[in-house]
Amino acid sequence: MQALMDNLHNECVGQTGVDESLIINARKGDFSEDQKLKCYMRCIFAEIGTIEDDGSIDVDGVLAVLPEDMRDFAEPIFRKCANIGGSDPCDIVYVTNKCAYAERPADYFLP
Repeated sequence: MQALMDNLHNECVGQTGVDESLIINARKGDFSEDQKLKCYMRCIFAEIGTIEDDGSIDVDGVLAVLPEDMRDFAEPIFRKCANIGGSDPCDIVYVTNKCAYAERPADYFLP
């Protein structure tokens, strides 16, 4: 799982050019209103095939790729937080991530 996360991270940093410090801060709950960070988050979901054509998040797809031990607590969070707002596909995923962090900060992760 860690190798997959590292690969996703490296691929999406390369695609977006996001500053690493913004990712590190987001992992701690400090979500910068930076477009590259927002698109980095979208890239992660796109790379695992969980973004619909309209930019919305495929919640069932996200749950399917999570390790089994995470699904029980992640499902209600994603069902509550996914697709609750956002002005574009990057912003939709960003808003989802902020909500997920607020719901359960101890278990939030961002590759």
